[in-house]
Amino acid sequence: MDASYVSNFTEFAIVLAGFSGLVIAIGSNKGRSNPLVKQRTIVMLLFSFSAGFGSLLPTLALSLEVDDIWKFSSYALFCLLIGTIVGVYLTTRLLLNKEQRQQLRAYMYVLIFGVNTALVILLVSIPVASTFLIALVWQLILSAILFTRLILQS
Repeated sequence: MDASYVSNFTEFAIVLAGFSGLVIAIGSNKGRSNPLVKQRTIVMLLFSFSAGFGSLLPTLALSLEVDDIWKFSSYALFCLLIGTIVGVYLTTRLLLNKEQRQQLRAYMYVLIFGVNTALVILLVSIPVASTFLIALVWQLILSAILFTRLILQS
């Protein structure tokens, strides 16, 4: 697989991130948005940016002339996903009170924390192209789910 093809994921991630601004503008009430909407937006942007920046990692490895492109990309995506998971946790704790956190669906915790934790483990233990691509696609899927939720809330 040609590593430069992975950068096409960046375009999809940018589209999701860009349209979220439109959804926020439509859904805001007198210039203020609900803290739950704000949290979901930030989380969606975190996943979009992790997929967008992650999809550029093989191209970066090619330009740096790294011997094993997929190992480099997998380890770098590992760092990005750890940062994303921490960002989601902090965003949830800082922006939402206890009642608002209880409104979040349990399956979203499984999708966000459970699957991403499994992917982080896989990226370190099996640093190959397929694991890297599965992790990238999963970030885009999570971003699309959160984007859809934002649209449905507006």
